Amino acid sequence: MLRRLLFAVSALTAVTRAEDVFEPDDFDIAKALLDRGVDTATIPELQNVQDHPSRQLPHVACSLACNALDNIYGTDQLLKSDNAEFIAFNNGYWSQQQALAKPACVFRPENADAVSVVVLISRLTTCPFAVKSGGHAAFTGGSNIPDGITVDFSRMNEVKLSEDKKIASVQPGNTWSRTYAELAKDDMVVIGGRVQNIGVGGLTTGGGISFFAGLHGWAVDNVASYEVVTAQGSIVTASPDSNTDLYWALRGGGNNFGIVVRFNYEAYPLPGNEIWGGTKQYMEPAFPAVIEAWHNTVNNAPSDPNAGGWCAFILYNNTPIVGQELYYTRPDGNNATIFDEYKPIQPMISDTTQNRNLVDYTVSLQVVQPYGLRELYAVITIKNDYELLLFAKDVFFEKIPDAANAPGSLPVLIFQSISVPILEKMQKNGGNPLGLKVEDGPFMMIQMSVWWADAKDDDLIYKSTSDILGAIKAESKSRGKDADYVYMNYAAPFQDVIAGYGEENKNKLKDIAKKYDPKRVFQELQPGYFKLDRAAMPDSPYFTW
Repeated sequence: MLRRLLFAVSALTAVTRAEDVFEPDDFDIAKALLDRGVDTATIPELQNVQDHPSRQLPHVACSLACNALDNIYGTDQLLKSDNAEFIAFNNGYWSQQQALAKPACVFRPENADAVSVVVLISRLTTCPFAVKSGGHAAFTGGSNIPDGITVDFSRMNEVKLSEDKKIASVQPGNTWSRTYAELAKDDMVVIGGRVQNIGVGGLTTGGGISFFAGLHGWAVDNVASYEVVTAQGSIVTASPDSNTDLYWALRGGGNNFGIVVRFNYEAYPLPGNEIWGGTKQYMEPAFPAVIEAWHNTVNNAPSDPNAGGWCAFILYNNTPIVGQELYYTRPDGNNATIFDEYKPIQPMISDTTQNRNLVDYTVSLQVVQPYGLRELYAVITIKNDYELLLFAKDVFFEKIPDAANAPGSLPVLIFQSISVPILEKMQKNGGNPLGLKVEDGPFMMIQMSVWWADAKDDDLIYKSTSDILGAIKAESKSRGKDADYVYMNYAAPFQDVIAGYGEENKNKLKDIAKKYDPKRVFQELQPGYFKLDRAAMPDSPYFTW
């Protein structure tokens, strides 16, 4: 393997000081690479590119970038499209849309310095890139990019607990099940995702709903500090004490400010790695009682923040069914009085609630999210209102039959809560940019989740989902129960997520991005996912309400 790394420099291991973060007008990409041990003059693909970067055609730019990375790091870290390992990697995405996006190459960095180098090479050649943590986005470009560089974090998967067990340092190549399994060795846990193969990176930077949200807030509210690669290739710390504006922006601002290469989470005890949870399934006559019980559970969350769950409606073989997921952050949640309303509800089909190993629970929830199908998430937020939830359920079953009959299709309508205890925890360490206020809560997110088999049915699925959520949105406005917030991790690619944070927070996020990324690297060279001024896929005929 040919390497062009000239010498070890302290910048490769040291975190850059705050005053070194900002990019001067005369910022020299080639010099920044040289400072990291990469001499562009000795790499044929990069010679003279710095003089005329804008002249490169897209396919030429990415050919140069991929060959340069191959030259620097070797084929062990760089996969190209003619490689069997490349094909296996691409086929490993959750959604079919992502798997069909063929990058020019896949780069597998092993440390933050390599991430710094790939950002600088992207800038030098103007080859766009995407970044993959778990790869669970439901649309093209989320964490894979056609004809660009996909940065795969799978080799950056350290999970390290501090000696005092207060901080767990987690790299973005981890999934949540792996993270939980490592921390379970010490009977500890961090606030993270609920499904096995969800990646640490995407879930956290988008918000991060958790089993433990009532007690501690979302994942993003439990990051003590971030280690971030900026647009200049600098490696900086963002925390309540350092680069505080960047820290605030990363708490829900997505991939718009830098690449997080390490999350330092607050850690909490979880004896035996055990919680309680499962699904209660009911037939249609029970729907009003189930909705009322869930509505009341959310309203009563301040009395017992250990409780959580979601309420999911499906049309299965033309039969309406509701699955009420309930969980509790300690064993024996069946004895929690907050769930008493569910006990008399009938007719019940099944009940899987029980004490569960946390890792096993995430695995069981992965089973109901199969790989290889086309996927769509979409979401709106409303005030927690019983009558409006009944309306949402009725609209779903009225408008969904055509989409439900598409080959391989399973549409689901899901009610997920943002309770008052969750909102209160969001305020710590300076708050986050999501725009949610304690006094306005509790909220309910109305999510659509659909999978289907064939791209020919895309328009049917997108239109049906847009129509259903549009009708609920209109009704919520008419009742004064509407909220602007759009949860990034459940948003459709056609939704403008950042606009839902409110104009003030959006403008603040844009100012922070301009400070740390004046050349708009993470807006233009990392074009996928939700950007500060647009949806992931703007100008669509869907979700225009």
